[in-house]
Amino acid sequence: MKPINESITKASEIIKALGHPVRIQILNLLSSKKNIKMSVKEIHESLGLTQSETSRHLIVMKYGSVLQYEKQGTNSYYFINDKHSFVSCIATCVNKFTEHNRISVK
Repeated sequence: MKPINESITKASEIIKALGHPVRIQILNLLSSKKNIKMSVKEIHESLGLTQSETSRHLIVMKYGSVLQYEKQGTNSYYFINDKHSFVSCIATCVNKFTEHNRISVK
């Protein structure tokens, strides 16, 4: 068997990290707020989730290279990992899909 290309492996990890509807909602929320960092509290309040549920999904997305975060005091602020154009491409597709199909993500 031929070795798998590194970029294919990375794309697979990113897709796996987005494998839950809540994570797609988070991606859609963050991508609709261009270049804005959101705290865990802002994200969980925007989506009507518990803080622990939100944190759990954010951690999966962070380790899957979908999101980056920065700490400011006791707060963590998350934003889309723009180092991977693949993530931005997926975010754009999700936005277009939800707009076109009028699917509510709140």
